[in-house]
Amino acid sequence: MRCLTALATTIALALPVSAQTILSEATGNWAGASNEGFYFRAQLTQNEDKARLMIWGGRTDTVPDAAGDPDFDNDQIALSAFATRQELETYETGNGTFLQVVTEFADEEAEGRAVVQIQFIDNQYTVIGYYHLSRFYNPGGEPFVYECDVDLWNMVTIDNGVERQLEQVAFDALNASDWTWSAAFDRGYCTRT
Repeated sequence: MRCLTALATTIALALPVSAQTILSEATGNWAGASNEGFYFRAQLTQNEDKARLMIWGGRTDTVPDAAGDPDFDNDQIALSAFATRQELETYETGNGTFLQVVTEFADEEAEGRAVVQIQFIDNQYTVIGYYHLSRFYNPGGEPFVYECDVDLWNMVTIDNGVERQLEQVAFDALNASDWTWSAAFDRGYCTRT
C-alpha cells in the first residue's frame, strides 16, 4: 500500500499544474522597429477573477518560447470578473515598444475599459501609463461617465477632466510587479467618484 501511495504522489508531482486559459498573447522587441533590444513573449491568462500577466524575455536573437519560469509574473495585473474582452497589444514608438493590458468590462451598473501600459526600462518592467473609462447606466436618470488618464512618465493625471500634477516617485515605485487592478485608485492617481 505504501508503494502505491508513493507512486501516486510521484505521478501527481510530475504532472503539470492544471493549465490556465490563455486569454491573449503578444510578442515584440522592447527597442521597437530597430529590433536592437530584447525580444519578449507576453501571455495574459485567467486567474480566478483576475488576469495574470507573464513575460518571457532576455533574448536578442529571437522571440523566446513560453517555457520555464517567466521573467515577469503578476497574477493580479487586471480584474477579469466582469470582463467582456481582455487582450494584450503592443505599440511601437520612437522610445521603443510598450505593452498594453486591455480589459473591457460590463456589469449591471456600468461598462468600460481599463488599460495598463508597460515598458521594459533599465531591467525593470515599468508601468508607464494607465487609463480607465466607466459609463454608468444610472437607471431612471442620465447616464454618467468617469474617466481617468494617467501619464506616469510625466507624473500627470487627468481625473474626470481635471488635470493634476502627481507627486514624483522613485523609479522602482513604478515596477509592474506590484501593480494590481486597483493600483491607480489605491495610489491616488485616480479617484473613486
